[in-house]
Amino acid sequence: MKHGKSPFTSFYYVWNKSSAVFYSSSLTPFHSHNTIQIILDIQDNFRIRLKDGQWTTFKSLIIKENTIHQLDTNNSVQLIIYLDAKSPVAKAITSSFLSENDVYAPAMNIFHIVNSNELEQALVNPEPSRMKSLVEKIIGRLSQEISLLSPDKRIALIEQTISTLDPKEISMKMLAEKVFLSESRLRSLFKKVTGTSIYRFILWNKIRFATNQIMAGKSVNDAAFEGGFTDSSHFHKMMVQTFGVTPSDFLKNNKLKQYVICDKDRLFFKTSLF
Repeated sequence: MKHGKSPFTSFYYVWNKSSAVFYSSSLTPFHSHNTIQIILDIQDNFRIRLKDGQWTTFKSLIIKENTIHQLDTNNSVQLIIYLDAKSPVAKAITSSFLSENDVYAPAMNIFHIVNSNELEQALVNPEPSRMKSLVEKIIGRLSQEISLLSPDKRIALIEQTISTLDPKEISMKMLAEKVFLSESRLRSLFKKVTGTSIYRFILWNKIRFATNQIMAGKSVNDAAFEGGFTDSSHFHKMMVQTFGVTPSDFLKNNKLKQYVICDKDRLFFKTSLF
């Protein structure tokens, strides 16, 4: 079963000064927005080119309002946040990163801000407060309002490794050797620092990886294999147990573009095509 549409979008959440959506399976025309745009890849990377420019690959990018650009989701999945350019946080971001350039690639990884469970919950269980919490953490990082330093750099490295590698490449032996710890010590330290077991963290990422493959156009069977599950039934079982949603229900819930208006006075959002 494939989603059979392009692009693939989750619910669009619209607040007073911002909006957010998960996005995949698309090569857009040249366009611009009247908002600041923050693009964060949750799987691999994406490509952007400005008008008359060359394609460049990014993991994260901030785009100034009214900047003409083209986005290639590049067989990956992105979380896109739009900010009212006149809002205080947007002005702070512009002042810090966009005063002389139309785009800025921050040295940040989304998995240093939120974990895979938070991302997957926001994607498969649409709920405004859940998505708003996700957006606020990211905006807080950009505006330097929160500290994201891990109490242990070894665990930060393990989290990043699990979140970015192909699930089939991950093993406890490989992870332990990466930070020069025994497997038992790594399990104990990971639980102490993060509050969750490393096995559950790996499972969250396997499900996220498989879900992202579905968004990128893969069948449920192929997505299950790519995510490191033995078969689609195993993927189905783990997704239901962990997030309460089946892969098929996830597809059905995202067949049509749906807007969730969260505030009475919502963001004025305008896209221009070129």
